[in-house]
Amino acid sequence: MTMGKVDLKIRCIFFFIIISVQRGFSEELGAHQGAKDILLQRVRRQSKAAKSVLKVTDYHVRCSVVSRYAHTTIQSYVWNQLPVTKEAAFEVDLPSAAFISNFTITSNDKVYIAQVKERSVARKMYDAAKKQGKTAGLVATKEREIEKFRVAVSVPSGTRMSFSLSYEELLPRRLGRYELTLGLRPGGLVTNLTLDVSIAERTGLSFIKVLPLKTSRLLSNTVTGESEAPASTQVQQNPLCARVHYSPSLQQQSSASSKGLNADYIIQYDVELSDLIGDIQVFDGYFVHYFAPRGLPVVPKDVIFVIDVSGSMIGTKIKQTKQAMSTILGDLREEDHFNIITFSDKVHTWRKGRTVRATRINIRDAKDFVKRIIAEGWTNINAALLSAAQLVNPPSSSGGTRRVPLVIFLTDGEATIGVTSGDFILSNAKSALGATSLFGLAFGDDADFPLLRRLALDNRGVARMVYEDADAALQLKGFYDEVASPLLSDIQLTYMDDQAFDVTRSLFPNYFQGSELVVTGKVKPGVRDLKVSLTASGSKQKVKVENEVLVSNGEGNRTVLSMGCPGGMDGIPSFVRRLWAYFTIKELLLAKLNTTDPNIQKLLGEKATNLSLKYNFVTPVTSLVVVKPDADEIPTSASTTTVRPTTTTENATMSAADANQPQVTTHLYSLKYVPSTPAPQGSNTDTDPDVDQIATFVSATFSPMPGVTDGPKLWEAAGLLDVSTSIQLQRKDMEVVKDYDATYDNDLDYDSWDESASNPWPAPPSRLSSVRVFSSSVDGDPHFVVQLPKLKQNLCFTVDGRANDVLRLLEDSERGIMVDGHLMWAPSKQNVEDRSRTYFDQITISTRGGTGVLGTIMITLSLDAVVVEGEGRDTLHTNQEGSVTRQGVMVSMESRDDFHQSCWIELTKDIRFLVLFHHYRHPSYLQMAHLGFYITNGQGLSLSTKGLLGQFQHADMRVTLMKDPRDTLRQPSKEGVLRWGVIHMPVTLQDKTLKDTVRKGHLGSCWVVPKAQVERLLGHPYQSYVVDHL
Repeated sequence: MTMGKVDLKIRCIFFFIIISVQRGFSEELGAHQGAKDILLQRVRRQSKAAKSVLKVTDYHVRCSVVSRYAHTTIQSYVWNQLPVTKEAAFEVDLPSAAFISNFTITSNDKVYIAQVKERSVARKMYDAAKKQGKTAGLVATKEREIEKFRVAVSVPSGTRMSFSLSYEELLPRRLGRYELTLGLRPGGLVTNLTLDVSIAERTGLSFIKVLPLKTSRLLSNTVTGESEAPASTQVQQNPLCARVHYSPSLQQQSSASSKGLNADYIIQYDVELSDLIGDIQVFDGYFVHYFAPRGLPVVPKDVIFVIDVSGSMIGTKIKQTKQAMSTILGDLREEDHFNIITFSDKVHTWRKGRTVRATRINIRDAKDFVKRIIAEGWTNINAALLSAAQLVNPPSSSGGTRRVPLVIFLTDGEATIGVTSGDFILSNAKSALGATSLFGLAFGDDADFPLLRRLALDNRGVARMVYEDADAALQLKGFYDEVASPLLSDIQLTYMDDQAFDVTRSLFPNYFQGSELVVTGKVKPGVRDLKVSLTASGSKQKVKVENEVLVSNGEGNRTVLSMGCPGGMDGIPSFVRRLWAYFTIKELLLAKLNTTDPNIQKLLGEKATNLSLKYNFVTPVTSLVVVKPDADEIPTSASTTTVRPTTTTENATMSAADANQPQVTTHLYSLKYVPSTPAPQGSNTDTDPDVDQIATFVSATFSPMPGVTDGPKLWEAAGLLDVSTSIQLQRKDMEVVKDYDATYDNDLDYDSWDESASNPWPAPPSRLSSVRVFSSSVDGDPHFVVQLPKLKQNLCFTVDGRANDVLRLLEDSERGIMVDGHLMWAPSKQNVEDRSRTYFDQITISTRGGTGVLGTIMITLSLDAVVVEGEGRDTLHTNQEGSVTRQGVMVSMESRDDFHQSCWIELTKDIRFLVLFHHYRHPSYLQMAHLGFYITNGQGLSLSTKGLLGQFQHADMRVTLMKDPRDTLRQPSKEGVLRWGVIHMPVTLQDKTLKDTVRKGHLGSCWVVPKAQVERLLGHPYQSYVVDHL
């Protein structure tokens, strides 16, 4: 997925920011944290002439790495030398596994320190302020392997302002090295730009290498062994430590780009580790155990490659997969056994019933098989997993050489045929795979990464994203390289005699060459010798090792590090404690993800939240809040909030939560003058704030974003988000739309078109030239409208759907056309809570080469994109205009603005559909963005067309008016009898707001079918229209 940026511009009395950072749990945790309430839309920018910008005077990156644990601080100093207020932007690329631990803004020598709050508390603060339109929000968004943090604020003329962001991460070991990546993106040429990195490893450094500046996130297969470090880089090194200094001149910066550096500075290194049981460090009652043995023989493997070859893989993805597989097959060792499974709606196995040895002949035959792969069909994930489980050879029960069973599973989509329930797929895979390790590769944004993650967690493996870029083949090969050489399996690290507690994961299914296993925990008070035991299975025998670590020498390790590293290494002892918290939070969140018990989920979430707050970490369960008065305003009164300060040293910055230091008070200003009074020491303000009071404290006005000319906007705060590049997070003032109820009371204004607009909806010219009435449609909750041509009126009825059901709206077997719609849940109305409400959030239109329709096409429409598949794959974003023509089928996306969007689908000249994207400016709790489906021309559909909507296409229906003998004035009757063959049922004529032409909605007459008669009208019960997949 590409990346989003949020611009935030403030002219205000007060400045209020909520930062919510997603860390690799977005898809799953978002559902628990309410992230679905956040609305994302692209904001198109207009080109503007070059303008004066603020001067970035200093930019400093400082990183301290102590035993793989990295603490990074990025500081940017700006000065507004211009005579007008200008915007200052601060942007940082964070590693996806990092936790933010501090953020401060300094303005006119005043420092404002961020507070980490529990998400619901922060959300209440935001919501309360939002009600008065006085809130600004900030989001960290996700891009390939990184999180992007960006904030922009207004700086008055002559003012100097600085930003400082700190984050912490554990560097993973992959392919025999650790890699530290530091972003250098100051936003311009900087006179004083420095990068300082210190690395301290107790067991010693085996090598350290600085790579050339990297300006692209794409992988490269070029050899970098002889490449040179960036000019002006200085490296100092001794056996235990290294220091890297980088300070490019203005000329060196401009040689990279006239706009300044925009690159990653990368350092690679590895450590010496001779002890088989690893390196165990103990500090202040906490321990960390690094396990990465060298020199062990490689264990042969049974590896099954399971490759998705469904229609969505057509084109570049299948080509890249074939390329990667050819390379991977060539790298198999002869002792390895392997097989290949391809799957779409059918499963094909290269060699039936078994894995085969990786001989030259078998490798050659397998490569030929891969070359012949063709992508087509649907996606049967369940059948593919069960087929793989049947092929895996179990480990030898006794003697001989054992093999490690691995399944590498690649897919780019969701399960669309066969067993499609995620829970059933998980259950089936777990029972079938047994001791096999499953590694899931999600190829592209449409892959069901949450499902792959849970499959991997359940089956001794990991899941990884493969990004749809030019280097996808290298990504696939790189992942295989990480798991290509198993050295041990079933590794158990035990801390004996109950000497340790609160220990993180210590049982691991496999250890691969070049990687590292890490365990952290607490040591009981009074323990002097920590006894450690290792058991594992090697290539031919069991491995068992025991060792003792002198806890009393832990304090001595501090001195060794400080004396051996140039410039000293202050703050080192607390890294083990923070590393334990870092690891524990991640494991709690993974455990929460992998359980379905609500009580256990709540308990795990609370534990993760408490640890995050204690150690000042911004995690998926916490948010960062900054409250800052504008520099131009004179404080008139103050309330106080106590926050913990940050202790900054040259090489490390640790939260004061870990040290007994005085607390610092941040002032929140209101409009009434009261002398400022600091909070007493020890005061606790971490509890839920007074919502009304916060709304008083926070006040802000907003200017338009650069390039946006439609006036001030209000900004949304972030939830758990995973958004794309150039997506701006902005509250969309959607127009209120009217919705039918089951009883057809017009409780909402149902019309997403601008009634005040002088121009009609901008349909294609060819269609506007002769506006005709739509033959039928389904929209809203869902509400069906069918045209009665003879009466020039409509028939209206509602179907009470169930959330997550997929309804067959239209099926024409003669023409090979199907239309399905997926229902999402919506809140029930007051006093009718027993009646469910649903809307369509996804519609799929597919053709399968029937009469008069060429080729096989699948069109999937969701609220943010239209995906067209068939001899390739194209994506049209709903906020951008564009069209795709494939095999004679034309798909055209039209967007007048962020609130008026439609997609036309022309299958043939006499079969045209329209899908409308409904959004809301100020949604009530009942209103949710949704889709509507319209048959604009169904003359080409055959007489055998079926489905909830399709069956009415050629129906000969009429309404006979019922006359009241008591009506002497002969008023037009509003009661009638609907006649359709043998079906006769009462209907009533009502005025409804209808959308039955390409022009805007209008008030029109509609014969309403009573709810009790709907099943008779349909001819079948609701369940008969439910299908098992889109």
